[in-house]
Amino acid sequence: MRRRRGFRPLPYKVIILHNVMSDWNAGDVEAAEQAVARMKLGLNSLGIGVLSVPVRKDVVGALRDFDPREYLVFNWCEGLDGAPNGYDLVPPILENLGFTYTGADAWALRATTDKVITKEHLRRHRIPTPQAAVYARPARNGWTRFPALVKPATEHCSFGITPEAVVDTVEQLRTRIEYVLDTFKCKALVEDFIDGTEFNISLWGNGRLEVLPLAAIDYGVFSDYHQRLCSFDAKWDPNSEAYHLTSVQCPAPVDPLIAERVQSVSRRAYRALRLRDYGRVDLRVRDGIPYVLDVNSNPDITLEGGFARSGRAAGYDYGQMIAHILDYAVSRVPVETPALMPVMVAA
Repeated sequence: MRRRRGFRPLPYKVIILHNVMSDWNAGDVEAAEQAVARMKLGLNSLGIGVLSVPVRKDVVGALRDFDPREYLVFNWCEGLDGAPNGYDLVPPILENLGFTYTGADAWALRATTDKVITKEHLRRHRIPTPQAAVYARPARNGWTRFPALVKPATEHCSFGITPEAVVDTVEQLRTRIEYVLDTFKCKALVEDFIDGTEFNISLWGNGRLEVLPLAAIDYGVFSDYHQRLCSFDAKWDPNSEAYHLTSVQCPAPVDPLIAERVQSVSRRAYRALRLRDYGRVDLRVRDGIPYVLDVNSNPDITLEGGFARSGRAAGYDYGQMIAHILDYAVSRVPVETPALMPVMVAA
């Protein structure tokens, strides 16, 4: 039987602030509403009062009727209408309004949504990461390491990651760079492709960090290394072969020494990119060395997502996991802030 984690009452009521885009189809809207409803249900089960507040562009207007001394914001905005990747737009508004909110600030969100900036900070902090080059036009620029992986520098959710993104020749490299530039209208990041198991490392905390049980994506079923990656289809398309053949093990069976190295590198990456409250680090291991592929300051925390999977493996149900993240946010409030009476009324 799964153990239940203890829960400390929050001194706030909770607002789930989530974005709504005008170009979403009915399926997108339904999925977002379902995700918010599940989060509310999980928190309500702990007696936490929760309101969901959708926002398109006007964050100030959406929060006008709420007192920041009474409400804590769970920031679940991945952008605003017209700026779908504008993760960093909401935190400064919340700060100006005086709200305490969950997750990373604008600097970290901006840095981790640009793979080039992420790579620069990893290198600056001497954190192992695959050798890479940035391309603003389709040229070789002396790249000689193959196979290589070509990514859109400012996309997320594995957009642009397909088997064709793994290239073996200079001509394939040039063609794929051109595809990324034309399709995604951003720079292309080319990396040394590291074959093998991929680890998703969920962490949370501020100061002292806790690493949740490791998750490993096993690509062993694929004989072709071009398919051994966490592609868009593998993540999001239930009608694809990649979705059904890409399995995740959590907790992952891993050598204790490798596990220790993976955890250490993940903590360093979390701190280097100034993550806050919670985050995820993706990496692969070659010759015993963990190489960081990506740092996610705003990872998927839906019920079906990888972070929740690791949380369950650690003994948290969904509501407890979300409440734990909220608690980390509360712990960042300066001690001189007047304490409020605990609110434990279900919505």
